[in-house]
Amino acid sequence: MSSLDVLEVIVPTYKSRNLTRAFVKSFEHFSPADMEVTFHLIENSKDVSYKDEALTWAKNVKWYQNPDADTNEDATSNKGSWANCSAIDFVKHDIKSEFVFMCHNDCIVTSTLFFEEIKEKVEEGNLLVGTLRSPARNDYLHSSGLLVNTGLFQEVGVTPEFHRDVDVCEILTVHCRENDIPYFAFESTFSDKSLYEHCNEPWKSLGPKCGVDRTLDTNNKEVIYAHLGRGSEKNFGKYGKPGKVMYSDWGSLCESLMEGYTDD
Repeated sequence: MSSLDVLEVIVPTYKSRNLTRAFVKSFEHFSPADMEVTFHLIENSKDVSYKDEALTWAKNVKWYQNPDADTNEDATSNKGSWANCSAIDFVKHDIKSEFVFMCHNDCIVTSTLFFEEIKEKVEEGNLLVGTLRSPARNDYLHSSGLLVNTGLFQEVGVTPEFHRDVDVCEILTVHCRENDIPYFAFESTFSDKSLYEHCNEPWKSLGPKCGVDRTLDTNNKEVIYAHLGRGSEKNFGKYGKPGKVMYSDWGSLCESLMEGYTDD
């Protein structure tokens, strides 16, 4: 039977200490006591301002510098996708656990139920489990949160195939479909905005159009994972649509959720 007793986590980051810290702290905070978690933080720039601190955020943290992926805050021409792919590829062959979790750094785990749910999906035989699927993109599992069998990950990779309209990490869904490999995606407000009504607080009060993708458990009763969306742009003050949860709001949400666990 597959096991998640040991789990490695890949987190690309770009000059965004607070976003990355909130994710690591949330994952560590809600993970089972008997789960051995190792975080691989890949900084896609020369920024080392928070490196030493980052190594203290959890029991097992590894830091990597990947300045060749620096986009200079420019996400045009798919630069963001390539940077994300570059970070994941940077540590791909260092992963030893049976499964690996990869994600965006503007995400948080919101409940211990998250780990119960992903463990159940693995025990059901799924080799790929996603926190979000993209209806506008053939229901591909989204790169903001993916649990994948390491052998599958190292065989297939995550490189975009833009000539096929396949973005970073979407090739994993394509491969599973083409080879009849079991995979699963949780329901979320990203794929169905009306599901906000099923969210527990404080997530329900954010409404259907707040911009935060909220992933629900299989019974659609509790939010187990959340994705800020456009986190990098919000971090650098380049996104400010009315009605959306902004960078400062996200920080406050994270702090209250973990009841001071992410104290500065």
